[in-house]
Amino acid sequence: MSFGELNLVGVTVQENSSYCGVGLSCIQLPKNCVAVGLVRKEQLILAGDKPTVQYGDYILALALNPALVPALKMTLRKTHPISWSPLRCSLNWEENYLLLTKDFVDIYV
Repeated sequence: MSFGELNLVGVTVQENSSYCGVGLSCIQLPKNCVAVGLVRKEQLILAGDKPTVQYGDYILALALNPALVPALKMTLRKTHPISWSPLRCSLNWEENYLLLTKDFVDIYV
């Protein structure tokens, strides 16, 4: 098999990403694309370590053909229609809960 130009693609995981809480190896990438790993808190975690994707991670993947780059980026940017879910992403829930309840108190007081 001969390879053309390899293309490294990086995408930051948003808080409403479909992949929060999912193992990197479980993400269905387009044909001839492969996950390399992810960057979390300035540390590279290789795909072979079987990491679970979290909000704020930077997913790194290779497209073996430049024509696959748009499809790969679209796949990695897949999101839910909701902004966040406490069951899937590791956000700072105490802080968000306090901000939310403070707003409710301000409205009803």
